[in-house]
Amino acid sequence: MIETGKTTIGFIRNFFSQGNERTLRAKKNIVISFICKAISIVVSFLIVPITLGYVGKVEYGIWMTISSIIQWFAFFDVGLGNGLRNKLAEALALDDQESANTYISSVFAIVSAIAMFMFILFYIAARFISWNAVLNTHIVSNYDLFSVVIMVFLFFCVGFVLKLVSSILQAMQRYAINDILALLAQIIGLVAMIILVKTTKGSLFNLCLVYSSQTTIVMLIAAFVLFWGSLKQFRPSLKYIRLKQTMPLLNLGVKFFINQLLFLIVTQTSVILVVQFFGPADVTVFNLAVRYVSITSMLYMMVLTPFLSAFTEAYTKKEYQWIRNTIHRINLIWMAASVITILMIFGYKLFFKLWVGDTILIPVSLIITLAIFNILTMVSGTYGLFLNAIGKIQLQLYLLTAQAILFLPLSYLFFKMNFGLVSIVAAQIIFAAVNSYFMVKQYNKIIRNQALGIWFK
Repeated sequence: MIETGKTTIGFIRNFFSQGNERTLRAKKNIVISFICKAISIVVSFLIVPITLGYVGKVEYGIWMTISSIIQWFAFFDVGLGNGLRNKLAEALALDDQESANTYISSVFAIVSAIAMFMFILFYIAARFISWNAVLNTHIVSNYDLFSVVIMVFLFFCVGFVLKLVSSILQAMQRYAINDILALLAQIIGLVAMIILVKTTKGSLFNLCLVYSSQTTIVMLIAAFVLFWGSLKQFRPSLKYIRLKQTMPLLNLGVKFFINQLLFLIVTQTSVILVVQFFGPADVTVFNLAVRYVSITSMLYMMVLTPFLSAFTEAYTKKEYQWIRNTIHRINLIWMAASVITILMIFGYKLFFKLWVGDTILIPVSLIITLAIFNILTMVSGTYGLFLNAIGKIQLQLYLLTAQAILFLPLSYLFFKMNFGLVSIVAAQIIFAAVNSYFMVKQYNKIIRNQALGIWFK
């Protein structure tokens, strides 16, 4: 028994002491992130039955649809968040403090201006929109829906600026802090929902207030603590705002923006299509199925994400062998995650019975297709992360353009063929398979120094 304990301690010590600085940093981020994500998943599953008991599945579906619609605006930073992450990571790798401060301050200024402009325009436009028609419901008045949407969008706009703090932490390969902050926000949301259930009657406004504000409040506090603490040398300042010097960042950011906008059409519009094809109640069914099956992909991305800026640093320094070795190890993790995803198909009925009882019935066909989609998405996620890290995203732009054009017609075709909720996922499976093939091919060409033309853009 003592020998076993010594062996375990020795393994842990070796795990955190063997490897170069970049690998060790990634390991520490992964372990902390894994713990946070595991707790986060538990919290996210605990809050669903509490929420459903508070407002019911129709109002919950309305919230999910509102959230999905507003997430469209997340990409109106024209990719500056991703551009900042990449260029800041390069500046830090080259120990260029001046450029780092310029990138941070300039991007904060631009994104703040965009946020204010967005809110003004959205507020004016929202007054003329029939939210009952958009959300396909009449159980809540149009005025109440307008009030909810404006409140949610206000918190979104504040968070829109504050999420740049996450980009900075990612560029510095401090991903664990991001996960800790996200977990804190979820815990606050869970506590707030429990208080609401105990003290108030079911209210869509209260539900949306809690869900939309939790992350913004945590990130606001974190921004003050970090910029007046460990990141004070990177604190945004008017003297570092130099828009001309941020043009390379803006050029890269625009490419990210277009790609993300197109990706959003293929992913976030799925909820909008569900509410239009089937109604708000089925949004809840669809969302819960997605949440269950995506447990493995969330954990997988938690392992993957800390390597984003590490890939940028390694590629900048031309350390290709480290990249090959890292991708190989990640692929082994993908194989394990895929096996677990398949096993989850067989246990979903018991899980949902324990989770939400008999109130929500999930079709097995939806679970199976979501499992296939998640396995393929993890493949494209691996190689897409590397390509995004080094800014080679032109091919993705072409792929996503075609997919954005085809998504609605394909989903509608499958809907007319009586595929049910599977209609949306079937189209996404086709796209995920295509993305995986081309991204793996592009990675191999780049890492072997054989990439020419579109393969190197």
